[in-house]
Amino acid sequence: MADVVIVRYLFTFLFLNACHAGIPGLDNLEQDGATIAQSDNHLKDDLLSIDKKMMVHQPRYKCYQCESPDCDEGDDFEGEGSQMCEEALYCFKSTVRASDGALRHSRGCSSKRDHYQFTCRTTQTSQRPRKRHAGQLNITCCQGDLCNAGRFPALSPELAVAPLSAGVWKLWLSVALAALAVGAVGGAAVLALRRSHRLRVSRAAQKLGADSNYFSSNMYSSHVTSAYYEGVEGSQNGPGLHAVAAGDSTLREYLECSVTSGSGSGLPLMVQRTLAKQVSLIERIGKGRYGEVWRGSWYADSVAVKIFFSRDEASWRRETEIYSTVLLRHDNILAYIGSDMTSRNSCTQLWLITHFHPLGSLYEHLSRTTLTRHQMMLICLSIVNGLLHLHTDIHGTQGKPAIAHRDIKSKNILVKVNGECCIADLGLAVTRRHVAGAGAGAPHAPHAPDARQGTRRYMSPEVLDLSMNLQCFESYRRCDIYALALVFWETCRRVRPAREHRPPFYELAPADPSFDDMRKIVCVDNARPEPPLDPTDPHPTMVGMANLMRECWHQNPSVRLPALRIKKTLLKLAANDNSIRLNEDNEVYV
Repeated sequence: MADVVIVRYLFTFLFLNACHAGIPGLDNLEQDGATIAQSDNHLKDDLLSIDKKMMVHQPRYKCYQCESPDCDEGDDFEGEGSQMCEEALYCFKSTVRASDGALRHSRGCSSKRDHYQFTCRTTQTSQRPRKRHAGQLNITCCQGDLCNAGRFPALSPELAVAPLSAGVWKLWLSVALAALAVGAVGGAAVLALRRSHRLRVSRAAQKLGADSNYFSSNMYSSHVTSAYYEGVEGSQNGPGLHAVAAGDSTLREYLECSVTSGSGSGLPLMVQRTLAKQVSLIERIGKGRYGEVWRGSWYADSVAVKIFFSRDEASWRRETEIYSTVLLRHDNILAYIGSDMTSRNSCTQLWLITHFHPLGSLYEHLSRTTLTRHQMMLICLSIVNGLLHLHTDIHGTQGKPAIAHRDIKSKNILVKVNGECCIADLGLAVTRRHVAGAGAGAPHAPHAPDARQGTRRYMSPEVLDLSMNLQCFESYRRCDIYALALVFWETCRRVRPAREHRPPFYELAPADPSFDDMRKIVCVDNARPEPPLDPTDPHPTMVGMANLMRECWHQNPSVRLPALRIKKTLLKLAANDNSIRLNEDNEVYV
């Protein structure tokens, strides 16, 4: 075909040259050349579309032209009131289903060849199902005057998308199952990594004497915020207050002179010598007679920093020595990290660093929370476990001596995030060695403790009337049992139906009672708090707790129960109460 076109172009060129040369019959040749040029144009059109070639010499027609809702439908349609279009190559009528489901009809015409591909051929290509427009459009084209009258083309249901075959459903099901399998494998991998991370953290924490249950429970998570655990510098309270060490620490000299090996529940001695440089103080959380308590940041972990005044160096020494005792580490005793001496603003400060418990003391916790019997038993048993460990002698090459706390009260007991408690503030604690120094008369023996030290509201009758045998260590342990009974009384008051939290003897003693006030109440009047029992229907567990308190705060010290007997009594009460859950070891579930 291309060769024919080239030959015809050459033939035309020769005729044009002949025209300039004066060849006769030029007019006929010009007409023939025009005809040949027109034929060439037709051939070019043939190359673009065969359909256009077929329509070159088609006649023109008249067609109806209207849009919904002006178009009528029926075999008797005569086009009354409709517009007409003339000189059309073809006429068409169409039916369209809109996105809202409504049908729209139209009649029209086209006088351009290019429109043929976009109108009439749409019906041919729409016979194949398509994703978006299948069954939504049908156009009928015709040639002839007013041939687009009559009924509109129907939308065949065959044009709708066919339902998915069973094979396709199986394919999608297999894809979904594969995605679920990949998700399950990924979730298992994440859980394994998290477990591995927790195990590494737990092993590292055990080396530092950490509480293994510190992050394990969310029982009281509503009171805990991330700020308690993220002691990052610059968070909340600015860059924090950094301690500057005052030269060489004297902690090593002190511990080298101590009878202990220095390998107690805290960090190694070499680490403690630089501990103050590593801790940033964030906020003050308490203040007492011996100093202040701050929340600090130590390697992004929150710690409690007890800062003693310089005049209370003896108390700091005593507490550091007690915490450095071998085998003192216990879940229900405040975990000790280390001690150090530092200076700030030219003032010497004595630091004692322990774990931080965001729920605060038991006194604060009882003021804002009511308890179930399960929670009450968990608190009481954890306190008894800690006190039992303090009171117990552990014999061996490096055994633990028995320790009497001497200041048991709800403000010196901290609540952990798992609902258990731990005993804190060992500044007044004594061992048999301290007690033996009272009558030994040895030049290097420690001084005998003062019987009137402690919190007056929780002092036992023998301390108040000065009848206590200061040379007998067992007397100090019995004083702890008396104070423990008062703590049990505070805890049981908050069991539902709860009464308002009050300190012991609140109705008899002033807010800050004197020594004589408490001696009159406890020794002369022989008064004790009334056990919190429901007068209408006392529960057997609460009745048992009331009897236990009476035995523990008895006027005669020798009648009071030891810590081990108290623990066994509590476990027996818990075993008989269905609302208290025990594990296989007969311990209350955390």
